[in-house]
Amino acid sequence: MRSQQHPDWDDLFMSAALEPDRWLDALEVLARTTGAEHGQLIGIGAGREIGFNLVTNFDEQALKAFVGFDGGSPYINFRVAAAADHIARGQYDPVLHEQHYDEARSRLHSDIYVDFCDHLDIPFGCQTNLVLDGGGLIGLATLRTRKQGRTHAADRRHFAKAAQAARRAARLQERLEGEQAKLLAGAFEAIGICAFLIDQSGRLLAHTQRADTLLSNGDVALANGVLTANGRPMTLRAAIQALVQRENGHDHVRLQIDLPPDRPTLLMEGFRLPQSRWSLGRFPYAVLIANPPRKDRAGVTGFLSALYGLSPAEADIALRLLERKSRTLIAEERGVTRETLRGQIKTVYRKCGVDGEASLIGLLAAIIA
Repeated sequence: MRSQQHPDWDDLFMSAALEPDRWLDALEVLARTTGAEHGQLIGIGAGREIGFNLVTNFDEQALKAFVGFDGGSPYINFRVAAAADHIARGQYDPVLHEQHYDEARSRLHSDIYVDFCDHLDIPFGCQTNLVLDGGGLIGLATLRTRKQGRTHAADRRHFAKAAQAARRAARLQERLEGEQAKLLAGAFEAIGICAFLIDQSGRLLAHTQRADTLLSNGDVALANGVLTANGRPMTLRAAIQALVQRENGHDHVRLQIDLPPDRPTLLMEGFRLPQSRWSLGRFPYAVLIANPPRKDRAGVTGFLSALYGLSPAEADIALRLLERKSRTLIAEERGVTRETLRGQIKTVYRKCGVDGEASLIGLLAAIIA
């Protein structure tokens, strides 16, 4: 059923850019206004991997199945195929709809996505690209049932107007996510740590001045936005892939960068960063640190606050645990009860993503020892 009201699309989507959890609400309004069952925001990487896929009123298992059969491929997905056809002709953001889907279906290599849409009753709708760059695309779409039928020209006009606002919002959110990487890089810079921040696809987002030295002297190279270097027991590219791989990936990697024999040893460690929300792909996903130095207490406290979101008190407690101080001594030094300290330590474990003191010490020792 179509909404008779015309929403303030700028207000709706800009609010979502500032509070990403509100994208589903905005997509729901889009679907309702255009007479569709579902609104969709999807990110498809340069390698056709699915970075994110927000669909209103949709089954989570169906979203997983979509990823499982490579749903982002233009060889099986008529929506992606239609977009790819127009991109190839230099048409980067038109509103595509059922007529274009009909043309694309005849060239598919498989019916698996067609059957998927038939099963879920989403054969119709319209779409456009919000962002299209070297990292892939961000697409906006509505999905319609057989009963709702094909889109009308009026539906597509509403959709096109909404898409203009959504495009601005997506670009704003990408920039805001990029600023997070710069802020983190600044925190590392302040305590002299050589650090690279990467996104969920493994591409470089930001780095410190010391890290820039590694790039300028050739110890580490940058190819298509991804850091590369030979190393042991794996290459730097392989280490990055291990960090960003969702299935069977690693929270922490360590390698030695290959350098001439007369050069000092260069160790590189990678750590996944806490992920509290979904992102458009520009939010810092992991950090790579080279030869982390030991710094003063105040500097390291700020570093831990930036990296794990610890409060100054929690960061101080974490460092005292790293120094192998007893809980009784820490409680005395901080002037709190053991019960209060116990609760603070649990919070430290949760924020750092560890399950106990030994894991915390191992994590902190690798970063700041």
